[in-house]
Amino acid sequence: MCSNHGNQQVSDKEVLAAFDEIEGPFVTASELEEILPITRTAIHKRLSTLEQEGKVNRKKPTQHMVGWWRDEDQEFSEM
Repeated sequence: MCSNHGNQQVSDKEVLAAFDEIEGPFVTASELEEILPITRTAIHKRLSTLEQEGKVNRKKPTQHMVGWWRDEDQEFSEM
């Protein structure tokens, strides 16, 4: 799946690879927005879809923050 933002396309593989560019055990959509050329709203939608597909996990520790992470043993290179 790709998401369009202007002339940019971002694959699921690129979204998942962006997790590696952020330090820490989880990422937020705001952090991914700094790396990916799509909006935070688009990132939230993509992450929700990836969660439904079992490719990422999430936790909402506060009312306004959602943390996302990949299982370390999960392979995404086939996407």
